[in-house]
Amino acid sequence: MPIPQRKVKISLNKTEPTKLTAEILQKQLASIGLTCIYTEKENLSASISEVKSKLPSGVIQTYGIKSYKQSEDGKAFYTNEFDGQVDVGSLSYNGLEKASEANWEPDSSALGYSTELEYIQFPSHFDYLVKNRSSFTGIKYQPTTYTGKFTSVDSIKSLFVNVGTIASASLVKGLDKDSIESVLSNAIAPINDANVQDYDVSDSRVIFLVENYNPETREADAIGVLTINWHLVIKDYKKKKDSLKHDTTLTIWSRSVLYDSIDALNADVEFVQSHFKNNLFLFKIPAKPSTVEIFPSLPPAIKDTFSKSLPKISKEDFVEVIVLYSPDLDNIGSLDNSNSDADTKYSKSVTSGFTFTASQSFSTELSFEASAEVVKAGFKIGFNITFTEQWSESTTETMEFTVPAGKKAFTYQGYLLAAILRYDPANDSYKYVDFSRFMTNILTTTRTPIEAAS
Repeated sequence: MPIPQRKVKISLNKTEPTKLTAEILQKQLASIGLTCIYTEKENLSASISEVKSKLPSGVIQTYGIKSYKQSEDGKAFYTNEFDGQVDVGSLSYNGLEKASEANWEPDSSALGYSTELEYIQFPSHFDYLVKNRSSFTGIKYQPTTYTGKFTSVDSIKSLFVNVGTIASASLVKGLDKDSIESVLSNAIAPINDANVQDYDVSDSRVIFLVENYNPETREADAIGVLTINWHLVIKDYKKKKDSLKHDTTLTIWSRSVLYDSIDALNADVEFVQSHFKNNLFLFKIPAKPSTVEIFPSLPPAIKDTFSKSLPKISKEDFVEVIVLYSPDLDNIGSLDNSNSDADTKYSKSVTSGFTFTASQSFSTELSFEASAEVVKAGFKIGFNITFTEQWSESTTETMEFTVPAGKKAFTYQGYLLAAILRYDPANDSYKYVDFSRFMTNILTTTRTPIEAAS
């Protein structure tokens, strides 16, 4: 008996993808100052037919074609230098808005997982999954650059054909041709400054994907997201008499992922959120705080505990965090100098870090704050710890202590109990898999033993 194919439950309504017409294209070209014989409707109709004949045909349909929302100054979010790094110096991420019609759209009772997919496709999130999660099936395609001398209209035709081709080629089964046309229906972005000599514009589309959707059963073979970015430069693009052909550079890059399991999608979202607790960008999925909680005792193995704990890097198919609990003090040395007339020094090798059998890796990019307090017999000490990459390995250093003549000294090291809490997306379960201590770098010295302090 064959293994039943896994299906994704999703509720969509049929829509008609936006068509690219001569009237629409003519308005777009006029908005950037291109008005000539080549932009008359009859010629544009021929150009559109030529472009359509060169577009590939695929089977993956769409249930959302969106663009980045503009900020108050009219600028849209973009990535810098094609490397997925977010340019946050001048722009911020404001979410997505509809760019054109897709084959389908989520009905009023369902979000269609677009929020989760939007979160996954965000450049730094996608890159983190590619680098650190072995089960992630997403692919990041490196930039492809086209150069040559073309008329301005031919440059636009090249944009259409190449964006459509790469968008489809980013998927094994290709992108539906009607969806490609809808993506291209408003690909000519206007220019705010009418006096510029060069057409130099970056743009992108975030496309939500659905494979083999059955409207009767409300199921699909897979859902996913494709993000395609392009940067078109046409030098002196308005000049007609001096030079009919212009130096043109078109760069296109994309990333895509398909899921045949909602559990896998949710696990990838959890994996990213565990890392980007102090995300700078506001999503409908709440960003996790940059603080972790130190529990008074071992908490239950549940999602709430998971969300409040310290994320660690793992390349496995599951997601793990370190739960910190039961802050306490460990006596690491004492010296009775009460019968001496001279100050006395002593040294002690002190190890700080986790005592798990395997080392724990933390991000080089982020830091997480934790605080707790130990109160014993009237003695109180506070913990304030910053977890960064330095805690990926334990360290040992020699500490020197001085005890004055006629005095006693008792030295304590703060520590936390630690446990690894694992989330397994295969069965949507949480369980503890290892236990240890976290020896802090916080030391304190007292005149009397803490247990006897008053």
